Order: sequence, then structure tokens, then C-alpha cells
Amino acid sequence: MRSRTWASLAALVLAVFSAPPVHADPSASSRFVTRSESRLVLDGRPFRFAGTNIYWLGLDENVGGVGYPTFFRIRDALDTARAMGMTVVRSHMLASTGNELSILPSKEAGFNEEAFATVDYAIAHARAIGLRLILPLTDEWSYYHGGHRDFTGTYGLPSPAFYTDERVIADYQAYVRHVMHRVNPLTGLAYNADPTIMAWEFGNELEGMTLDWLNRNAAAFRQWAPRQLIAAGRRFDIDPDTLAAPGVDIVDVHYYPPAAERVRADAATVTAAGKVYIGGEYASTAATKDLLTPLAEDPDVTGMLSWSLFGHHDRNGFVQHDDGFTLHFPGDDERMRASVEAQIAFAGHLSPGRSVPRAGPALITQVDKRGGLNELRWRGAAGASGYIVERSARGRWVRAHEGLLTDDRTPWLDAGARGDVTYRVVPVDRLGRRGAASEPVRAGAAQTVLTDPLETTGLASGHANVTIVPGDGTAVARADGQAWMSWSRPGLQRVLAGVTGRPRVRVQVSDDGRAWRTVRHETGDGQVTADAGGAGHVRVLWNGDCGATACAAERQACERDAERQACAPDAGAAAAGPVGGRVAGLTRVTLWSADPAPVTAPPASFAPLAPASGAQDVLGTPAFTWGPAAGAAFYTLAVSERADLSDPVLQATGITGTAHTPSGELEPGTTYHWRITAVNAAGRTGSAVASFSTRPLPTAPAVVDDFETFADSAQLAAAYVRNPGGDLIVPELVPGQAMRLDYTLGGAGYAGVTRTFSPALDVWGRQGLELRLGRTGAPAKVTVQFVTGGVYFEHTLDAAPDGTVRIPFAGFAHPSWAGAGPLDLTRFEQLSFYVGGGPGTGTLTVDEVTAYPQEG
Repeated sequence: MRSRTWASLAALVLAVFSAPPVHADPSASSRFVTRSESRLVLDGRPFRFAGTNIYWLGLDENVGGVGYPTFFRIRDALDTARAMGMTVVRSHMLASTGNELSILPSKEAGFNEEAFATVDYAIAHARAIGLRLILPLTDEWSYYHGGHRDFTGTYGLPSPAFYTDERVIADYQAYVRHVMHRVNPLTGLAYNADPTIMAWEFGNELEGMTLDWLNRNAAAFRQWAPRQLIAAGRRFDIDPDTLAAPGVDIVDVHYYPPAAERVRADAATVTAAGKVYIGGEYASTAATKDLLTPLAEDPDVTGMLSWSLFGHHDRNGFVQHDDGFTLHFPGDDERMRASVEAQIAFAGHLSPGRSVPRAGPALITQVDKRGGLNELRWRGAAGASGYIVERSARGRWVRAHEGLLTDDRTPWLDAGARGDVTYRVVPVDRLGRRGAASEPVRAGAAQTVLTDPLETTGLASGHANVTIVPGDGTAVARADGQAWMSWSRPGLQRVLAGVTGRPRVRVQVSDDGRAWRTVRHETGDGQVTADAGGAGHVRVLWNGDCGATACAAERQACERDAERQACAPDAGAAAAGPVGGRVAGLTRVTLWSADPAPVTAPPASFAPLAPASGAQDVLGTPAFTWGPAAGAAFYTLAVSERADLSDPVLQATGITGTAHTPSGELEPGTTYHWRITAVNAAGRTGSAVASFSTRPLPTAPAVVDDFETFADSAQLAAAYVRNPGGDLIVPELVPGQAMRLDYTLGGAGYAGVTRTFSPALDVWGRQGLELRLGRTGAPAKVTVQFVTGGVYFEHTLDAAPDGTVRIPFAGFAHPSWAGAGPLDLTRFEQLSFYVGGGPGTGTLTVDEVTAYPQEG
């Protein structure tokens, strides 16, 4: 079944990718990257690169569970990598085994050819825009896309048998051979003949490779893909067998976190063995100019690939991931933006003069009504640093807001427009260049709009005989015979379907989703429009391009319809076949519906909730909350030291929820007054004015740990737990009630202990940490680390002084391997002490850890 379905799809899709984007360099994509000893070469010149990992291009886990990513998400992520100046992408797109959506669900089931559709498209689009790919073929770890245990599990063997059992090795090689010889219907090239695939990697972070295993598989790979390179690597260090194996071209090392000295040392080791060095993964949170500039200047470092890039969601905003190293362009916060800029600078150093296309276009996916006002969502554009929403007024476009909106600002509420409005969204790139505007969308005063880009069938309420295939910058819903898709929305008024080729189209509406009636439609300029008349359901029926016999049959069926005027006028025209060789089908459907909750009066009354009126000792800048106002579109907040709210110290508008935490700071020990105003298209309603007083700043230090509560060393060691990943460190209670840490630094290069406070300490209002330190023995850096509200902060002392040291909280930063977040000193949850450096033994003494108050 899978093979027959894919065969028909492949035949039709073959022509879809016929025209590369205007910014592509097809000639560059036709040349192989080669190896010259420890360097890569392209066109006789050294080839070094900045890159990233986009592991999910073949099979995704991040949108609605495990499934194939849409063609838009694939294209957008690759375009984003190119917009950052990157030239190589590493992807686990072929590490896909062990589940029904995999390339190889099981040995017994055989290959699932449908699983190659996203892989084919990713390779074809990478080729079109001049990116190279490194493709791991399996995985050490049993994630959703499977790994090498899928090969050993067939025989009930433990995972190490992947490297020794002849049956397992034969199965793995059969899998690889099938993949390498696959002919991509979008390019006409076998994978092993496509220069886009720069290197095949035996697998991601394989831990058990032996020299014999490497040599056997390298020989096979070389036979099947003689012009492509072979990469190998394990997780956090260099596998010596990869240096010794003559068939391995590239040695891949991973870093969490990376350090420039470590990377350069590893690169020197690898190149001294005559291999090409790459940092196949490094924590994107650690990407700084301090890290990457010395690596750009080191010719032994051929490439560095961050982990890991995610692009735009199909509806609005970004695809999210939760491993702590998610990378979005241009960045969700200050830290991520700095990481992005550092990677762009690194890419510019390694690939100078590489052109970056303008961003765009975006796509307006939804216009909802909130209290009678328009709320827009749009699908973002690769390379956009921000967006301008424009309205059409008297025949010209004007800005609808100040500054730039970001992808994190969708949905966006237009508080400044009433009545019928036409919108478009214009992307702006990091150089300030405007990209192509989105297609305009008109929303009536009492209308909502939904656009389905047909990347999936997920927005439809029903469908039959539909296959989603890639088109020229869009997706195409192709008909397998007579196809239909339906949508359900109350009060449907109008439908517009974009078409490509010459499909025969009918539009039907229904009140109950069962009894359908055909309605008249208009055609022209690649669009079909129809009046839905307030029905609750609409569906579009279409065939593919038809020959004379099929078109005649369609004409007869159309003439039998009770409303024969709904038929397209020229059945014979469809016999001409596809326009421009494109696949015939639907490309987009837009639905206009009545506002389901129109407003005719200002919002209802409501009350402020917190801080409660008269509240005392409110900490810092509080989260303001209030009850919902029926009919509200948004709320405004005003906070002032004056009861009449004049000269406010904090203001916010466009708040769509019933809570808001301002970014500004309130003064300690001060009384404030505040009010919320609810707004909709018909007016505004204000709450009563409430007041509260903030907590005064503390004048005394807060004890974090004076070590006087521990009875003995055993109790101390139970509280201060050793980090098991580090070297040996032993806490001891010493006379005078201090903590002595005896450490032996070795292979890990660090050692540390951590105490968790339950309940968390409240050290709000203090300026920093004060502690007494003493050190003897081997020199070591000392890192003080703490956690507040689940967020890590740390500060490193190059040498521990003998005596008291003060570290202001402003001097602490997020570790490179950890996520960012606020400093919430009301929840001081964890304290750690680490020593690090070269091999040796020593002692660190810690005493009287306090949070000291503000001075003056």
C-alpha cells in the first residue's frame, strides 16, 4: 500500500520543484565538497563553515506529537539557517526507525517509502538555496525517531551487539544502502549522487564503535557513495578509533558547554591525525563572540554547528522545544539575540561576502474579534527580525503601530481601528530592509477571517482523496481522483480558494454538515470565490487536471447537478493539462465568518483583585490581577503615587488577559494607587482605584548558611550533595562550624557540592552574597552558583581569597548550559560551590554565607 501510494505521489511531484528560488546558486550545489588531509575543499579553496542542527526535518516531535513536519516548516527552518549566513545543516532526518512513521518501522514491515517525502523535500530545498547537509544514519539514544537498538532488538540482543553481531551489521548496512541509493523525485538525483549531502555520519553520538566496525562500514559507504564524505564521533570526547580508521574523513565532537580552549585542543588532536575536525553540536546558549572568534581564527576548526534551530509555526509564532538549547531567529530574549548575533558574525568570518535574501513574505493566518476589535495572527517569514502591520486607508498603506512587532507578539490586537479594515504584514530583516508584504486580507467590522495554507489537513473538519505535496514556495492539496475538503465555522459568509493548474472545482455549503448544496462560484486569477450565505459548513470539491474523457464525464456530472449554473463554463479548457508543469490543486483556502460575539455596549463592571486594596509589605513590583470584564477586548493599567492617578509611574495597554507584571520597578516602602480600565469597540469601563504599600528595604543581612546547624560531618555531607559528574570532593565540618571541601581534580576538571533549601529562603532586597573563603593546595577557580525560582545563576572567582568576599547579585550570570530567567530572590532554592582547574588536590573552606543588604 505504501509503495503504490508513494509511486503515484512521486510521479506527480517530480515537476514541482522545477524552479529554484532566485537567490539560489545551482552551480554551487552541483559541486562536491572534498577532503584534502585535515581540510575540506570546495572549488580548490578551503571550505570552512558555520552551521546548526535541525534534527527534526524528516520526522518531528514538536507540533501536535510525533508526525511529519509540514513543507513550510522545513523550508522556513532551512531558509532561516541561510539568513544567518550558515552553509551546513546537520539533521537526524534519516535516523528514523522503529515506529510506523519511520523510514524503517521494522525489519519485518520493510521500508516505508512515504516517510521519505519530507526528507526528499528537505534535501531538494537545501540544494536550491546552497546549503550542505551532514546526515547521521542512526542514533545512540532511543528517542522518538529511533536508534541503533531498533536493529539489535529484532534479535533480542543487548545494544552493544550493534557493533559485533553479523546479522545486526548486515541489517544496518542494508538500511544504509537503501537510503543512499534512493532517487529523490524532486531532484532526479540519487542521494549518493547529490553534492548537497556533504557527509554521512555513522550515527549520532555512537558510544561503542570499534576500529573493525568503523573500517567495515566505511568501506561499504565508500563503495555506495564514493563522492561523499564519512563522519564519525561520540558524545563528549574524541573516540581514538575514529582517528585511526582510514575511511573516516570527519571527526565530530560535541560540547555542553563548549570552551574555546577545549575546542581548539580537540581540533589540534584531530587534525594532527590527518582528519577533518568539526564541532557537530555545541550548546547554542554558549554562543558568544568570546567563544567563536578564536575558533574562527583557528584553521584547524573546520566547522561548528549549534544545537538547535527551530523555525516558525504554521499558524503564528515559533515552534517551541524544551531541552534548554532552542534557537530562534532573531531571538526570544536578550540572551538568545546575543547568541544569534555571535553565530552570524562567526558565519560571516568563515563565509565572507555571502548574500542574504530579503525576508518574506509572511502570511496572515487569522483575524479574530476580541470585544469587536481585530486580533491578527500571522505566519512568520524566515530572516525577519520584526514586522510592520499596515492598514489600507483611502488607497494607501499606513502603519498600525509604533516600532516593530516580533513573532512573539502574535496574536496582536489592533486597538486603533474600527469598522472594515484591510491588513498586510511587512517583514523587516536585521539590516532594516523591508521584505515582500503578505497578501492583503480584508476583515469586515463584524467579520472574522481564517486562512488555511493547506500544509496539512488539520484545520479541515473533513477531507477525502487529498494528498499534500510541495509546490513552488507553497503547499498544494492534490486530488487523488475526486477530492474534497470541508471546514466548519458558525456564520460562514464567503470562501476563497487559491488554485494552481486547472482543477475542476465546485463549492458546496451545508447547515448541518450532512446535506450539501452547490453554490455559484467565480473564477479568475488562480482563485475561486463563493458566497457561503451564513451556512455553518463549506466544502470545496475538485479533480486534478483531466483529459478529454474525464472532463466530459465531469461535465455530465455537473449538468446533472440541480444547480447546473455552478459548473465551470469551459470543461474543455481543463483538457489542456497543467499550467507551467505545476501540480493541479488547491493552494490556500480563506474563510470569512460572522463575529461570534459582537459587542453593542462598553465592557461590564469588574473589580481589581491583587494587590488587595490596603495591602502592606508588597514585594518589589507585584503581579496585578483583576476580575474579567464581560465584553472586554483589552485592558489598560495605570499605577501612580497619587490617588488621582496623575503622573503615573507605570502604564501598560493592550493587555488581553486578567493579569500583568510590569517591567518597571516600584520603590520600596512607598504607597501606590492603581486602576484597570477595560476597553472594547463600543467604549471603556474603569475599575475602582485600589492602593497598596511596598515592603521597605531590609537593613540586616539574611543568613544563607552559617554551618552552625550541623551536628557532624555526616549531617553536613547529607545536606551538601556531591555532583556525581565531577571529580572527588568531600565536605567536612571543621571546628568553629565552617565547611571544608577536600577535592581532587582529575579528568572531569571540576568538582562541586550543592545544598537545596526546603522551603526556599527569602533574601529579597539584598544586594549580593558575602562569604568567607580559604584555600590551600592546587590552584583552582571557585564558582558560586545558586538557583532562584528554578533559574540558575553563577559567578566564578579566578582565585579564592583568604578572607571575606562580596559578590553582588548583578555580578552573577546564567551558566552557558542553562536557560535564562528572572532573579527571584524571594525563592532562593539552591546553593552550590564548585572548584575547577588542572589536576591536583586542595582544600576550600567556606563560612558565613549571607545575603548582605543594600548600602546607604
